[in-house]
Amino acid sequence: MKTKSHRKNKVNVVTLGCSKNTFDSEIMMAQLKANRFEVQHEGHDESEIVIINTCGFIDNAKQESIDTILQYVDAKSQGLVDKVYVTGCLSERYRADLENEIPEVDAYFGTRELPRLLKTLKADYKHELVGERLLTTPNHYAYFKIAEGCDRPCSFCAIPL
Repeated sequence: MKTKSHRKNKVNVVTLGCSKNTFDSEIMMAQLKANRFEVQHEGHDESEIVIINTCGFIDNAKQESIDTILQYVDAKSQGLVDKVYVTGCLSERYRADLENEIPEVDAYFGTRELPRLLKTLKADYKHELVGERLLTTPNHYAYFKIAEGCDRPCSFCAIPL
């Protein structure tokens, strides 16, 4: 993050945490691209807008999410980024706390608020694109989501701990 890009509508989507977030970021990126945004995933070039898709369950992932938010808030204070938005599980679970502790973020969104995030960016949620993704994985594999939410019944899962 050295110099500010003067390109409008350039969005950097930063994905943290689990493969569900990767899937959700890919959906978000497809919607942004369909709305004529220039989209990069975890890019190193400067973007006008940064969207951080966070994890809010495992302590290390929560800390990584908070550290990443603070990194981009600092970049915003230096004029390198215009807008910082936070979405994902951390924002879903701790929105009020985050709004109080890190008010420099332009807006926080929960896990099911993609249409509201797009509206904030003056973009339309394209219903005809439901399920369309901009893949971030190598061509020989991709993640897919079979359910939304969690009832905590899986004996192998560390998240309920």
